[in-house]
Amino acid sequence: MHNPYIALQFPTVPAPFAPTPSGRTLTQRLTEDAGFLHDYLRDGLNLIEPFRTTEHYAGFLTVEYHMLADVRRLYADEEIWRVIPDPELADAPRASRMEADLHDLEAWPPSPGATPATHGLGLMEALGWLYASEGLMLSLDMMAQSQNLGEHLGLSEENGGRHLLSPLGSRTRAWRSLAAVLDSARFSHAQGTDFVSGASLAYHRLDELLSLALRPRADTAPAEMI
Repeated sequence: MHNPYIALQFPTVPAPFAPTPSGRTLTQRLTEDAGFLHDYLRDGLNLIEPFRTTEHYAGFLTVEYHMLADVRRLYADEEIWRVIPDPELADAPRASRMEADLHDLEAWPPSPGATPATHGLGLMEALGWLYASEGLMLSLDMMAQSQNLGEHLGLSEENGGRHLLSPLGSRTRAWRSLAAVLDSARFSHAQGTDFVSGASLAYHRLDELLSLALRPRADTAPAEMI
């Protein structure tokens, strides 16, 4: 039996945040202050099983396409690029690979996404959104490749699997470099709060997109996805 995916009932920005203990890096603070949001999303993705069938994958790829559109708006900000140490994080060809795959999967044009909230973010909020979104997309792509899920779905680099099968080494190194830069910089408590708030908005955005694009399977046991 298929039931509509119900958006997770968590606040857009958790509040109040606990005072920052001395010695916590920015990414540690994100894990500790907003990690429960990541756990909610992990559980939701496990239930949905986005790699179970090509239909499920097409729905999830639509979600990832909208997530990428959000971060591409952030990459257009010169102030963001003064912080990002490695341009490979943006992986500009991703959008065209996703578009070609969605055509192959007969899922183009993608269903409309909820209105993004990336407009009007401050620098630290934007960095939090970007860091969280890129981390989520990268972790799912790495998991899919490690389990050969593209082969399981019958996808190839010529048909539906360009994005799923593309090398991840450069993106992985660039994302880790961004984490190192964020953790080595000196940010105030308020800046850290803005960073976690931006990441929380990104988690909430993913939840909205999932509620629009995907349906869970209640009749099967979920597999660990993240």
